[in-house]
Amino acid sequence: MGQKRGMRELREAGEQFHQYLKDTQRDAVTDKAELKVIYEEFKQRDAQKKPNFSSAMYGLKVSGRVYVKKNTITFYDEGVSKKSLTDQYFVMRRRKRAKPVPEQPVNNGNNYSRSEARRISKWISNNRSQFIGKNDIHISSDHDRNEGRIRFKCNLGEEFTFQILVENKSAKPVTFIQYKMLQKMNIFSFSDAQNVSKTAPLILNPGDRHEICVSCIPAYYGYFPVTLVCEFMTENETSSRMIVGRFISAVCTSKLMDDLKPTSKYVSYQKDLFKTSERIEDGFPLEHLVNYQLQMEIPLRQFPLPPYLRDSIKAGVFNHDAGGKRRSGNQDRDLLNNPLDFNNYNKRFHLLLYLEEIQMEIDIRQYDQKDYTMEVDPDNRRLLTLKVPGLAENRPSVLRGDHLFATYSDERGKPGIISYKGYVHGVEMERVKLGFSSKFRDIFLPGMLYDVTFTFNRLLLRIQHRAVDLVKENSLKEIIFPTGSHERMIDVGKLCLYDRSLESNNEQYNAVKHILSGMSRPAPYIIFGPPGTGKTVTLVEAIKQVLKLIPDAHVLACAPSNSASDLLCERLLKHVNTKDIYRIIAMSRDIRTVPEEIKSCCNLDISRMNYVYPSKEELKKYKVIVSTLITASRLVGAKFPYGHFTHVFIDEAGQAVEPECVTAIAGIIDVMDMETNKYGGQVVLVGDQQQLGPVLRSPLAIQHELGISFLERLMTQNPLYSRKEGKYDPQFVTKLLKNYRSHPSILKIPNELFYDNELQAVADEMITYSYCKWEMLPKKDFPIIFHGVLGADMREENSPSFFNPAEIQEVIFYLQELLKTQGKKGLAKISPKEIGIISPYRKQVEKINKAVHKTFSHVPNIKDLKVGSVEEFQGQERKVIIVSTVRSNESKKFVTFDEVFSLGFVKNPKRFNVAITRAKSLLILVGNPVVLGQDPHWSQFLNYCSDSGGYRGFKIESKDLHENIIGLFGHLNLNSPPPGEETGESHLHQQVEPAWRHDH
Repeated sequence: MGQKRGMRELREAGEQFHQYLKDTQRDAVTDKAELKVIYEEFKQRDAQKKPNFSSAMYGLKVSGRVYVKKNTITFYDEGVSKKSLTDQYFVMRRRKRAKPVPEQPVNNGNNYSRSEARRISKWISNNRSQFIGKNDIHISSDHDRNEGRIRFKCNLGEEFTFQILVENKSAKPVTFIQYKMLQKMNIFSFSDAQNVSKTAPLILNPGDRHEICVSCIPAYYGYFPVTLVCEFMTENETSSRMIVGRFISAVCTSKLMDDLKPTSKYVSYQKDLFKTSERIEDGFPLEHLVNYQLQMEIPLRQFPLPPYLRDSIKAGVFNHDAGGKRRSGNQDRDLLNNPLDFNNYNKRFHLLLYLEEIQMEIDIRQYDQKDYTMEVDPDNRRLLTLKVPGLAENRPSVLRGDHLFATYSDERGKPGIISYKGYVHGVEMERVKLGFSSKFRDIFLPGMLYDVTFTFNRLLLRIQHRAVDLVKENSLKEIIFPTGSHERMIDVGKLCLYDRSLESNNEQYNAVKHILSGMSRPAPYIIFGPPGTGKTVTLVEAIKQVLKLIPDAHVLACAPSNSASDLLCERLLKHVNTKDIYRIIAMSRDIRTVPEEIKSCCNLDISRMNYVYPSKEELKKYKVIVSTLITASRLVGAKFPYGHFTHVFIDEAGQAVEPECVTAIAGIIDVMDMETNKYGGQVVLVGDQQQLGPVLRSPLAIQHELGISFLERLMTQNPLYSRKEGKYDPQFVTKLLKNYRSHPSILKIPNELFYDNELQAVADEMITYSYCKWEMLPKKDFPIIFHGVLGADMREENSPSFFNPAEIQEVIFYLQELLKTQGKKGLAKISPKEIGIISPYRKQVEKINKAVHKTFSHVPNIKDLKVGSVEEFQGQERKVIIVSTVRSNESKKFVTFDEVFSLGFVKNPKRFNVAITRAKSLLILVGNPVVLGQDPHWSQFLNYCSDSGGYRGFKIESKDLHENIIGLFGHLNLNSPPPGEETGESHLHQQVEPAWRHDH
């Protein structure tokens, strides 16, 4: 009698068969008879027993993975069962508890003390309606807005005056004790005819009115908020004091600021997000023309989301209790609350990756489109083309082989509508070429309107799930959780380096020598490379020396991105023979982005304009294989022989989540063994844990440390890599110390804050000192400017990202001065490509680009000026860097959230560090000193600029201003809903709207 097989076994066999179809480019086959023949071929691949064809298909059918008709079978990458989307941020906000309301504060002195001002601010924030809406005391002006706001426009440097009317509308007299600004703002002054004060109060009888004159003279562009607090005493049996007031804001704008204002009111994209599932009609898949000879021996499973997990999130299973304590009693919750170790390694990372995927389901929907048209592709009339705004910036990321869904707009909201699946056949700038079903194409007419829903590719997640399983299966504990070295070293003698300049740098030379000796094995060796210290140069030299001095070595060199992997390949080619190096690229990469320099040694088939994937036997001939971390999974699946790869080098290791990093380790490298793997087992991680790590979307995954890279975990949690008595153990880690990039003044603060003041500025002074005499510097020989701006956060349309026109005005001003003064008065000429503008917010980047092209369209090569996010500038440098920090509407609530989830600039030391270490010669920062001053790192930097004479613009005059002005910007309400309102989108989208991952 045959063995009875469980449903899971049937489903897994079906999934493996589906993957086999993909690997052999036959996933477009739907004929049942033909599939049955292929299945028999699939069963004969190995000695493992598999269920029969009908049983495997039944397992997939039950899980919603296939659609079976009489003579056809259609496979789905995801089940078609109904599912609801679960926003983890929304759940976390919903479960917050209300704060208790304190009693109304009173002031018993002549002036508000700092503590009293804080108490009043707190009371106002919790009792806003009482503060602005006392019926007995009425406050009004000609510039009233709603919610107790007075707002007016004024011109730069010109006095603007108006009257505020205070009226007693009660039936009894009240005593007007005093009026004050809650915080000092020098551009405002207040006066009245009676000089009302605590020593000269004014009795207001019923119906009496009293005028307060307000004068404002703005010295800078921006939004200047102040709170007017009026104090009264009621004259009755229960004589008591009360405070009433208004939120006043002066708005001083330029023509450029007006041009950049919101084009329409912001509306959250998630208002229409949750819609019922539809029936899906499959499309016309991509016909793979890839020459794929690399056989997969280790299957890549689907790793489907556990169906209960969304409900667990909604139920608050992963939230802390009301006191902020971690709860126990749930298996998944306990798994996340317990420390990471080898025993729970794969289970914990599986759960974290699932949480990340659930939030990705939400965030990708930002890009859904309504009422869009498509056109017939002129090159292939079987395809339709769709314009996708933001595609060029990977917002969203759409790659060849991906898919999206389209429905008819006029069927929106109706039950049982059909969703048509369109496969991506090509991507060109902001247009995608889509293959829909013949039924869809037959009824297509130009001008028809469609609603488009985007998806993301699960391949990256599936690869990472497999990697963490392979860590356990391959017993890599001594690599992943190292406890020491085997103390077996390879004698390499004195080295003769290819790059002779490294021989004069002790840290770089020693790092290469220690890697060659294998002294850390089986523990990974880490090159800790602060900004501008030449960590990639050191890594490349180490690879070259390994190839020269260890004859049987085979190296895998990886990085998280294609650009970083291309750079490794280009630098290796300077001394490594082309026949010994192979750059393997994912089939989803646009062939137009492959650099000319590496085409001679990569898997691009230029004649067919596609990629080839040689057999394992062919790949074994190469001494070095270079790939991204994700593409290294192809080598894992091919199952190279034990000990084949002796060394794995991972550049920019701090930018990858740990499951992605171990993708290039688990299944590639084997633990060093003196008998069977004497020269192998060496993992080298290169990076800087003080710079930006991986970008994540799930707040729960962030809270539970998925954002901590493998490199950072070792450097911060493993004693082998800890700093002892002021030094790192050179057996396991080398810290590079010589900075070849920046002026000493630019390097000073990050050196003190992040690098134990050990970095040495050794860059070419002809470059780094070239702007020390610039006429715009507040102080000569100090090439840093901090320009204080009180701007306002704005949003528009359905983009959750923030922008700040007041800061853009100052950015453009400094850019004009740079281009105007270049080559004059002893300054070197500067081209646009030598200037970088950084902002952490996508919308600010977009608006700055708009302003640059409008203002400087006449400037040659202005297109070479790069404006981008901090992430886009990591690893790069420019002669001049201008930073716009954007945020002005921060409150402590949002700052705390930003701190937890590493968003924006405030409370994110890594983003701060990267931003200020990109400049060689001149650093200009534009931001709100009040908001930035809340952060200890920014506060130290602001004090440094002020003490060194590099401060310009609006300046904090007192600590009272710093402590009490924070919440006032939120009262401007320039574009509802205000930041932080429960609109549904993730805070990551509100802050940075990051690009979707596209490097495979």
